[in-house]
Amino acid sequence: MRLADMIPRRRSVRAYRAERIDNAVLADLLRYMEGLVPLTSGAKVEGRIIPTDHGNFLQKWKTPHFIAIFSDGSDDGLINVGFMYQQLDLYAQSRGLGTCWVGLGSLTDKETVPEGMKLAVMMAIGVPDDVPERTSADFKRKNMAELSDQPDDRLEPLRLAPSATNSQPWYVTHDGDTLHIWREELGLIKQRTHGRMNKIDMGIGLCHLYAEHPDTFRFWREENPPKLAGQIYVGSVTL
Repeated sequence: MRLADMIPRRRSVRAYRAERIDNAVLADLLRYMEGLVPLTSGAKVEGRIIPTDHGNFLQKWKTPHFIAIFSDGSDDGLINVGFMYQQLDLYAQSRGLGTCWVGLGSLTDKETVPEGMKLAVMMAIGVPDDVPERTSADFKRKNMAELSDQPDDRLEPLRLAPSATNSQPWYVTHDGDTLHIWREELGLIKQRTHGRMNKIDMGIGLCHLYAEHPDTFRFWREENPPKLAGQIYVGSVTL
């Protein structure tokens, strides 16, 4: 199964059975994590599967497993977190597991943190206690006119991407075959509550474009990037 096949079917799973993932499946997930493709080079990202009781969360999770994802703290590191671990999200759900990005949480075991890195985000992962897949009618997302300067069916995977509090911070402008990718510019208050996660969100959205076009997807940054009121330039892609 292509990762892209899971995009219209994945959901954020919050109800899990209190049972461990099979050891063979855990080993497969660890192997897959080793091969995650980064968006940019030089920005460090690392993920570790941890027991759920090694984390502090606002809600109680039944799954025994979480993934703690660390970065070097840079903007590119946070974008890489989303880009790389959304690949794992889609892969895990293709294996019948449930996943959910969890932005509010901390670690009880500080020794888990790799040297020189910071906890970026965590991801619940486990055996779902309900139907893990969804139908297109389940999605509550912006329409295409709100995320792009022109209609473009190629952007449907981006439109369906998950984001913190469903904020959907992305916008796309077209320049011939080039797509310029933008992130919503936040005010001071919203920057404190959504700033870190919105950078991760951008990586998640870009991952969906990559998953749909793995052989032709290309990302770069213009030396003299364009400007757009109310938006921050993230980079440019061709599909």
